[in-house]
Amino acid sequence: MRHARSLPSAKPAARSAKGHPVTGLAFVLLSALVVPGPVVAADDDAALAARGRALYQGHAAFARGSGVTALRLPVAMAACARCHGATGAGGREGGQPVPPLRAAALRQPREGRPALADDAAVLRAVTQGQGRGGAALAPAMPRYALQPGEAQALLAYLHRVGTEQDRPPGVTDGAIRLGSVVPLGGPAAATGAALVAGLRAGFAEVNARGGVHGRRIDLQVQDARAGVRQALAAWQDEPVFALVGGLWNEAQEGADALLAQAHLSHIATLVVREQSPRAADWSADLLAPVALQRDALVRALASCPAGARVAVAHGDGATASASAGTQVRWLAPQSDVRAALRQEQAGCIGYTLARAPAVQAALPAGWTQTLVLPMPAAVLEPAPAGERAATPWYRLGLAAARLTTELLSRAGRALYERALLDALDRMPEQELSPGLLVHYGRQRRHGFSPLLVPLGVSADAAPSAFRQGG
Repeated sequence: MRHARSLPSAKPAARSAKGHPVTGLAFVLLSALVVPGPVVAADDDAALAARGRALYQGHAAFARGSGVTALRLPVAMAACARCHGATGAGGREGGQPVPPLRAAALRQPREGRPALADDAAVLRAVTQGQGRGGAALAPAMPRYALQPGEAQALLAYLHRVGTEQDRPPGVTDGAIRLGSVVPLGGPAAATGAALVAGLRAGFAEVNARGGVHGRRIDLQVQDARAGVRQALAAWQDEPVFALVGGLWNEAQEGADALLAQAHLSHIATLVVREQSPRAADWSADLLAPVALQRDALVRALASCPAGARVAVAHGDGATASASAGTQVRWLAPQSDVRAALRQEQAGCIGYTLARAPAVQAALPAGWTQTLVLPMPAAVLEPAPAGERAATPWYRLGLAAARLTTELLSRAGRALYERALLDALDRMPEQELSPGLLVHYGRQRRHGFSPLLVPLGVSADAAPSAFRQGG
């Protein structure tokens, strides 16, 4: 779900629970909420605005659910941010202009019509569709049947939306708290340590320059062995704005659903997936998905001049359809590669990086090899003398930090939960370090493309040239 909004713009008339327009006594009660009264304590006002923010952004449903509008819009579609934008800047929805909802804009004349003079006027626009100068708003603007507490909360938030006071969890005036979930112990401890070192080095670079838009980046790390759910629980009292460079077993974690529920974006994830995340998801990967790696191998093996064409599968995808018409034989991930290849005439074999050690250790002589990488070859280049930390996982952590920093810079100082993901939609190809290019877009949520690496003809029982880990 993308962020959106809806207020003085255009949509149909709010109704009561029985379907009657919200007028008369009901509206008098709602309007009474905005009549000047006793000064509200700052903490109470902040809590009220926070509730209004949750309604506006779609993080909490209106009390009437789909019945909050006469059109019975789904809960996600009824969020104000859906049309008016996460920062209240307005824009276009369905080809129609949507006005801004920031307080400064509401209090100014617009297109020859007077300003909305006070909160009561704003509330009439929301509940009755009565806009500037009493003109009716277009039917596209829903009329909301708000509960009294909801009206008060929304009005409190509309004084803040798009301003310095409108901050998502994990963001303060001087800092942005980011999180990462990586293995910190067990067999993958070295991998996790290298990743964290790369992340911290990347954020130290920007902090040394004064941060991003005047805010320092503070990285908090949790152990993937305890699980993503436990990490989110650990951050409940001191939340993080986004996750970056996380590494876990998504098949076991089901973390994407947890992140969506928490409205927490995950940038430059190193999770190995079958398919790239969708545009509406809350994650954006760094590595090329397994399905695209297999497709690249199929294309490479199609040009094999003679002999068998064999590929060693990685992941759980349907390899038969991927190899249709290419006469490629796919071996399952746990196959006995040596035994399977003895049945074939030496030809061409392709495999992914995850399967490289097993394949190369068992490969008979005479096979033409092609390796497919989920990232540029620069990640695997030997470290220059004196750069002991420049392992592949360190470089990936560094790339994840630099990508996040770039997105924070592009998003600006007024942040919201999906700001970094939305910035990806507008980011052209970006070089994070020499040889490490990423490219994203609305329909592309992985940064690296698969890279085919010809490895020549195998010798019998060739030692493995590629290893995973730190």
